[in-house]
Amino acid sequence: MRRTALIGMLALATVLPLAAQQVTKIGICDFTRVLSTAYRQAKGFRDFEAAQNDIKKEIASVTKAITDLQNQQLDADKAGNKTLSLKLQGQVNDQQTYLDNYRKVKNAWLQQQYATLLSGPVLQDILDVVKFVAEAGGYSLIIRSDDVGGQLILYNVSEVDITDDVIAEIFNRAGQKPPTTGSQ
Repeated sequence: MRRTALIGMLALATVLPLAAQQVTKIGICDFTRVLSTAYRQAKGFRDFEAAQNDIKKEIASVTKAITDLQNQQLDADKAGNKTLSLKLQGQVNDQQTYLDNYRKVKNAWLQQQYATLLSGPVLQDILDVVKFVAEAGGYSLIIRSDDVGGQLILYNVSEVDITDDVIAEIFNRAGQKPPTTGSQ
């Protein structure tokens, strides 16, 4: 029995280094940056950015209104006008509830819209280019650095980030010159 266990351990010790050698290169790719750079001119992406900006403006507007009401409430408190202070506190509470709900609903909607943008033909295009760049660079594994996979990355060096190569290849395939912004 001991002899069988020893032979099994020796066999395992010789196989593990071979298995470990199969994964030679790991890379990361930021799909959000690929989408926002290579597909920026697409109508869907422009519509998404416009909606995102409108939502930011509404949030800023409501936040300013809340701050103004809070300042008025402080002035009412300072003047000793409890009735006005309570009225303003109610308005602050109503506006804060609206803002919280607005953020929650609109952020969920934006996530859905982004998922729609990054699906279908666009996703397939990106995946095809990632595969091409990965194979050309000798990568065995590519992890999305902007999604759940990004939470798994504790440390990386810029040499494993293929995002710029993917963007350049997408532009190359479209017969266009890629932007010269470099890594962000």
